[in-house]
Amino acid sequence: MSDFILELLSEEIPSRMQKQASEYLLREFRQQTEDAGLEVGQIQSFYSTRRLTLIVTNMKSQTAEMTVEKLGPRIDSPDNAINGFLRSNNIKSTDDCDILDDKKGKRYRYIEVVPAKKAITILPTIIEEIIHKFSWPKSMRWGDGNSRWVRPLRNIMAIIYENNSVNKLKINVDDLFANDFTFGHRFLKNQKIYIKGVSDYFETLTNHLVIADQGQRRELILEQISKIEKKFDISVIKDEKLLEEVSGLVEWPIALCAEFDEKFLNLPDEVLQTSMRSHQKYFSVAEKKTKNLTNKFILISNIQTPDEGNSVVLGNQRVLSARLYDAKYFWDRDIDQPLIDNLRLLNSVTYHQKLGSLGSKVERIELIALELDQTLGLNLENIPITAKLIKNDLLSEMVGEFPDLQGIMGSYYAELQGYDEDVCDAIKNHYMPVTPRDQTPKKPLSFCLSVADKIDTLVGFWSIGETPTGSKDPYALRRAGNGLIRNIIENELDFDFGNFIEKILQKSDFLKKQQHSSVREGLINFMNERFQSYILDNKYDIRICDAVTLDDDFVNYYMTLSRIQLLSQFMKKDNGLSFLKALKRINNILDQSLSQNTFGQIDKKIFTSDVENNLYTGIEKLRKKKPKSNDITEIKKYLSDVSILAESINDFFENIIVNDEDKNIRTNRFFLLNSVIDLTSNIFDISKIEV
Repeated sequence: MSDFILELLSEEIPSRMQKQASEYLLREFRQQTEDAGLEVGQIQSFYSTRRLTLIVTNMKSQTAEMTVEKLGPRIDSPDNAINGFLRSNNIKSTDDCDILDDKKGKRYRYIEVVPAKKAITILPTIIEEIIHKFSWPKSMRWGDGNSRWVRPLRNIMAIIYENNSVNKLKINVDDLFANDFTFGHRFLKNQKIYIKGVSDYFETLTNHLVIADQGQRRELILEQISKIEKKFDISVIKDEKLLEEVSGLVEWPIALCAEFDEKFLNLPDEVLQTSMRSHQKYFSVAEKKTKNLTNKFILISNIQTPDEGNSVVLGNQRVLSARLYDAKYFWDRDIDQPLIDNLRLLNSVTYHQKLGSLGSKVERIELIALELDQTLGLNLENIPITAKLIKNDLLSEMVGEFPDLQGIMGSYYAELQGYDEDVCDAIKNHYMPVTPRDQTPKKPLSFCLSVADKIDTLVGFWSIGETPTGSKDPYALRRAGNGLIRNIIENELDFDFGNFIEKILQKSDFLKKQQHSSVREGLINFMNERFQSYILDNKYDIRICDAVTLDDDFVNYYMTLSRIQLLSQFMKKDNGLSFLKALKRINNILDQSLSQNTFGQIDKKIFTSDVENNLYTGIEKLRKKKPKSNDITEIKKYLSDVSILAESINDFFENIIVNDEDKNIRTNRFFLLNSVIDLTSNIFDISKIEV
């Protein structure tokens, strides 16, 4: 058994690419060693800003001898086919083959004995191929060779450890040869390091101020931040994404506490946090008790200095100060400009070549929001003015510098200019939700504008044929669809989506009337897929979803989910489960008798048993209670009432033979059973439920 270390040392790898690259390296190495017949034990991958590392333990020193059967053409095949088979497999002549008699006739077969190969001879080819074909989102050529890498590759350390000996692999990637050494920290201890073994790798690098394990760097950063919090009695604002990013930017993390001028605290918190996070990768800090943002921030340095970081702190404070002066300049300029004045400028900003300007989009959003307000009976008075303001901050200088603040800045500007609180909230939240972690808008004006914005986006792009295909979704339409579904469901918007889309298409000038149907159908199919994704993500049974979706022409996502929830709860109750099992039994009999006429008037006069009469009486009582609306409370009560039929149904099957010899009696019993199914047919389809 042997161990193996591969370390690819390069210029700084962007943090966002490191994890993916490490996983790719591990996956490709595992696959190619498996294909080569080389057994490896445990494989671990590690990454940092400059290194991608594989550590393999308990690897076989060589492959096992193998025999490979290669089937050739029939013996009566043309010479060209036979010679091609010989050449492709390096076979001297057909004398080296035997003849196999199978279903296709007699054919040549060559049994190749593949001798055992040492790992030290197999691995160089594997490593070279992985490096040459490495998958990066972006890459560049380095040196004079043809290989591409995300940043110039500087060193390859590839070592096999066996029987206390160290063997360097013979790897050559565009005249960059593998070594049996690596280097320490680029700035603090950039010396050659000879690694004595796998167990020695991390300790030796640590002694040279490199922490190669990304998890260890992350924990070290958290420990240092915790000490700073206790020292200054502050609370660092948690940011997992930033923590992951800075862990990949350093090899020797040093957390330092710095400050900016208190006068900048007059800027909105989002501006301060975005300035610190997006550009400088700083952690924001709040007061422990009040949770208000302070003028402190935490930076993660990649070096330690003799002055305990003072020079690093001063340098970073100067850089952040310049950023914040810019932000204050943008803020002062923006608040002096009435937000409504930007409306006319939106007409000069292209939203999409085929969909017109942002000004046109705003007009469409207003019309859709007004239609939605009427459909839902919300009676919102501020829709016109809010629609005219929601996109205006896109032309502000602050959003031009910090695009992530769109909506947020508009809300601040609107508040300062005296607009209603609900209007400000709608400007801020009409983009929401963007990610699955985001909350949906809760105020009626906010979710009305949010829904209108997303519907306009979807209707617009479907109208011009720009729909998602496969993994490609350049306009983030799936995200818009997901956000629309969540808005509808979480705000309990009870309306027919299909009918609503038809109204919007009729008022749109994108399409001719004869094209409405196909666009509507395509968009509804897309939204149904988004709805099913929501169902699966929230652990609902997709089969129940199919069972309660009864009418393709009536698309009400909130109502459908309410029915799914109701039916899921009903199935968990003993009486509910018993009733569904009884219905399933009826459905199975009716399915087997499709040739029979199962629909018709029940004739009580030909009942042969009280059991039939009891079931009929129960059906007639419940038929009068059958809900005529989509009111979930009413449906819930009705299901509770109808479940008492389970006992009568079971009595029926225990005492009655449905397929009676008398045709009239048999048909009448089918009518009776079908009337039971009909009691819940407008609530769910029992044939699609498994119990």
